[in-house]
Amino acid sequence: MSARLGVVSVVQAIINDLRSRIFDGELAPGTALGEVDVAAHYAVARPTAKAALENLVASGLLTRNAHQSARVTLLNSADARDIYQTRAIIEAEAVRLLATTGHVPPAAYDANAQITALSNASPVQIIEPDLRFHAALVNALDSQRTSAIYAQLSDEIRLCMTHVQDATLLSTKDIAAEHRKLLKQIEAHDAQGAASTLGEHLSRACSKLEAHLDHIQQTAE
Repeated sequence: MSARLGVVSVVQAIINDLRSRIFDGELAPGTALGEVDVAAHYAVARPTAKAALENLVASGLLTRNAHQSARVTLLNSADARDIYQTRAIIEAEAVRLLATTGHVPPAAYDANAQITALSNASPVQIIEPDLRFHAALVNALDSQRTSAIYAQLSDEIRLCMTHVQDATLLSTKDIAAEHRKLLKQIEAHDAQGAASTLGEHLSRACSKLEAHLDHIQQTAE
């Protein structure tokens, strides 16, 4: 079994490792993952491999049609638009609610500080702290169900980003500046301003992501 597998259950360990390989770009969109091949790679029984694959299909990271092997989900611009519209609904309500108390979670400050420090890094290095920033705002609502829904959505957001890899959707400087503006508006109890800033921030990123995915699809045809 791969040395990367930890002490958690075998199925969960395989899920974790496949997720990492997908998000790292090792398993590119469209890559087939058959039960036999996965079982052989991790030296586990086929039912164990099947359980791991079914979990990733349920999360949206893999897609499987009838009588076919699972494949790493290949998203298009329409998928990206739907994902970003959904996150905008959740995140806008989160920042409105946070602004009623002026509470900004420390994790959001920490994530944006890391983004600021990565001003000269490649875009792919910004993905993780950027997702942590946005997740911190949602998780600050202390709603287990909302956080669980957003966690699954975050997987699809990250999957979108693996499609474009080193493409620059927004500059690191702009991302950090818009985040700081958003946090200041939350602190100032400016619910409408915070929701507006968030909406514009996500809309710009989504528009560029859609254009990039359209370009990839046109190039492949």
